[in-house]
Amino acid sequence: MSEEDWVPQPPALNRGPLAVLDRVVAALVVVGFSVMTITIVIQVAARYVANSPTVWSEELAISLFVWSTMLAIPLGLRRGEHLTLDLVSKFIPAKVERWLGLAVAVTTTVTLLILGWLTFGLIPAGDRQLLAGIAGGLGIQAKVSWVYMAVPVGAALSAIFTIERAVAFFRGRLTVLNADADQAVIDVLDSEVGDVEQATREGHGLLDGATGGQETGSSPAQRRAADDSSKEA
Repeated sequence: MSEEDWVPQPPALNRGPLAVLDRVVAALVVVGFSVMTITIVIQVAARYVANSPTVWSEELAISLFVWSTMLAIPLGLRRGEHLTLDLVSKFIPAKVERWLGLAVAVTTTVTLLILGWLTFGLIPAGDRQLLAGIAGGLGIQAKVSWVYMAVPVGAALSAIFTIERAVAFFRGRLTVLNADADQAVIDVLDSEVGDVEQATREGHGLLDGATGGQETGSSPAQRRAADDSSKEA
């Protein structure tokens, strides 16, 4: 599977340092959710099959979930695929809608930066607390601050990608600031269904052609035998 298939990026944003950063973040999200899933399976098996629950799996799964989620948020923002409400935008002129999109991008960026800054202030307190399960079960002196750091990192990446998409939108490199992710999925599925139907029709056409060729190419003796059979019937 090609990179474009599993980490799709807007064509206008698929080059440059931020595109590389996007791919790295996407890979980390995949690894994070995969390891989290494996950890949860181990936790369930240890508890209900081996009757010997682990002390580290829950904290590790939660930590991976927080990090994976905070890294996935900027990916959605860069693609404009987060949930949006169009109750206002679909009733206003296109020029006004562009400025409304700018206001939404600015509000999103400011909110994310505030969230990241406030969470960053909790790092010193979290640095004094250990994740007891991971420390005791895996021997890693993991601190609560490691989990807290996911919020400012994710907020900073989200702000960067939001600004990047807004700039590309106002430069005309993107046609929409926020894409309808559900409609995009529907369009892809419709396209795939159309391809399958076309391939099916072509396959039936080839089969019919082959069958017709076989009938046309039958020997005279076979045709006489078929005529005799029809007369007797």
